[in-house]
Amino acid sequence: MDYFLYYGCSLEGGGVHYMISTEAVAKGLGIDFHEIEDWNCCGASIAYIGGNEMQSIVLNARNLALAEAQGGYDIVAPCSSCYIMLNKVNHELQTNPKLLDQVNEILAEGGLKYSGKIRARHLLDLLYNDVGVEKIKAAVKKPLTGVKVAAYYGCQTTRPFGEYDSCENPHTQDDILAALGAEGVDFGQRVKCCGSGIFLTEIDKCAYLVKDIIESAAAGGAQIISTACPMCQMNLEIYQQRVNAITGASLNMPVVFVTQLMALAFGGDKDSAAALNRLVVPAGPALQAVGA
Repeated sequence: MDYFLYYGCSLEGGGVHYMISTEAVAKGLGIDFHEIEDWNCCGASIAYIGGNEMQSIVLNARNLALAEAQGGYDIVAPCSSCYIMLNKVNHELQTNPKLLDQVNEILAEGGLKYSGKIRARHLLDLLYNDVGVEKIKAAVKKPLTGVKVAAYYGCQTTRPFGEYDSCENPHTQDDILAALGAEGVDFGQRVKCCGSGIFLTEIDKCAYLVKDIIESAAAGGAQIISTACPMCQMNLEIYQQRVNAITGASLNMPVVFVTQLMALAFGGDKDSAAALNRLVVPAGPALQAVGA
């Protein structure tokens, strides 16, 4: 199975443990990821703060055109912000011929053209629909038996079109965790926004969003929260002490990427494959039963 892995800015920065564990999982499942040569940032940051819309579209169209020219594989974006940008722009270009012509005029200055043949997908989509839970289950060497995990989706992972999972009642991550042997925890905040886009500008408001999500998971019995979004992982994990100071809470919940749990369950080393040593809140106590 060949795909383009769109690393984006997050996987090469604060979400490097997502990248390490994703590559370990790909190796265990026989997925061949290729890097798009000369890829650029998806521009999610400028889109959120009201940047020029055409610039945002062209940034993503350039990545799509590069992928089309370099083999035409589906683009798989582990980052939910990257996924929503690539998929949204791709949908617009595929359904609006006039816009596609305008964008191609700009791309032509760099010797590129996009014809609309690429699919932009989230990593969960690939794992659930192309690999499948049965193959994932067959790859497990160290089942996560007894580990209670709250699958957190956030507000972007299945949006904007709900193509591979329900936006309001998603299940893909839960099913993958069940295949690993983990015990799922249902909680009411699983698709609520964590506020990562406003943390630096509206920290007090965001702090209560984080508090509510983590306390909801804990109330359901979760020992650990799993996510497939680097912005959510960062926001829910590394700011817990600051959130405690603002809200008076006592948060101390490990927040990991679903791929970290997969890499561990596949028998990978807890640090070199699962990258658990990259966490701010240690996951060791929650995963002690499975040798982490």
